[in-house]
Amino acid sequence: MICWPYLKRIHIRILCVLLITLIFVYNISFLSNISQFLHKSQKHLIYCYFENKHNHSLLELDPNEVTKNSIFFIETSCNHKKGIHLNLRQGCAIESAANLNPNLKIFVLFVSASFVNNKSDIINTLNTYKNINLRYINLTRYSYQTPVHDFVMSNKIFMSNWPISHTSDLLRFLTLWKFGGTYLDLDVVLMKSIEGITNFVSAESSSSIASLVLNFDVDDIGKTIANIAINDFVDNYRGNDWGYNGPGVITRALQKMCNTYLINDMDRLMCKGFMVFKPEAFCPISWEDWRLYFDENNSNKVMAKLEDRMGIHVWNLHSKNSNIIVGSKQPYGLVAKKYCSSIFSLAKYVF
Repeated sequence: MICWPYLKRIHIRILCVLLITLIFVYNISFLSNISQFLHKSQKHLIYCYFENKHNHSLLELDPNEVTKNSIFFIETSCNHKKGIHLNLRQGCAIESAANLNPNLKIFVLFVSASFVNNKSDIINTLNTYKNINLRYINLTRYSYQTPVHDFVMSNKIFMSNWPISHTSDLLRFLTLWKFGGTYLDLDVVLMKSIEGITNFVSAESSSSIASLVLNFDVDDIGKTIANIAINDFVDNYRGNDWGYNGPGVITRALQKMCNTYLINDMDRLMCKGFMVFKPEAFCPISWEDWRLYFDENNSNKVMAKLEDRMGIHVWNLHSKNSNIIVGSKQPYGLVAKKYCSSIFSLAKYVF
C-alpha cells in the first residue's frame, strides 16, 4: 500500500513539470511573436525618416515658397548616405517637367535629411534649371495638424510590406491636400505642358484610376477630392496590399465624387468639374505591355502610339532592371532623348 505523503510528492512533481512546460510554451510563443514583429517591421528601410536635420542638410520646404499649381515629385527611399541621390531616369522625369512648364515651380521632396552631393552630374544638371527646387521634408512636422498626423505617429508604416511605396502614397495625397498642384511619379516623362490644366487625373485601365499623375486645385472641386482622398487613405489603409493605398484611394474617391463605379463613364460633367483622362493620355502602354518601351524591333509602332500623348509612365516597378542602350531605337530612349536631353546626354552606354 502506497502512503499518502509519497503520493503527495508525486502530485507536486507532476504539477511542477506541467507548470514548467506551460512557461516554456508561453515563452516560445512570446519569442515567436517578437520574432514575427521584427521580421515584419520594415523600419530599417525608412530609418532616415526619423533622422534630425543637420547643418549640411537640404533646405527644408518652406510652405511660403510654394506657388499655385506647383509640380511635386517625392523621393521616399533612404538611399542617400553619400548625399542626395537621383538616378538618370528620375532625373529625366524631373527635367521633362521643368522643360515643358518653365513658369511653374518644380519641387523634388526628399524625406531623408541628407545633403546635396556636388559630385553628382545629375543633381548639378537639375540645378541649372531655375524652376527646380530640391527640398527636405520632416514627416512628423509635415503632417502636423493634418488628417494624417495620428497615422504618421503610429507604427503602421513600419509594419507595411512596402513602406517606401506606401509613404509615397501618403505624401502625394498629403502634399496636394496642403498646397494643391500636381504630383508626378519619378518614372513619368512629360511630353506636353500641363500649365493651365487643373483638377485632373488619368485612368490606367477601365477599372482603375492611376495615382501616377494627380492635380488638385485649391478651389472647391480640388479641396473636395483632396479631403475625400486623404481621409480614405487613413480610414482604409492596408499595409499588405501594394496598390490599395495609391490607385485604390483615388479610384474610390472619384467613384464617390462622380457617383459611379464605371471609370469609362467619368467625365467633367459627372465628376462635378473634375477631369479623368483616358489611359492613352499618360498610360498609352499598359503595365502588361511595359516591355514595349524597351523593344527596338517594334519601335515605329510604339512611337506612333505615343504621338500626341501627354506623357508616358514606364512602370518602374517592372522595368527598373531593363536597360536602354544609348544610340538604340528603343522607344523609352527616344522619348528621353527628346524631352530630357541634358540628363539623357549624361548616359554613356546605358540609360
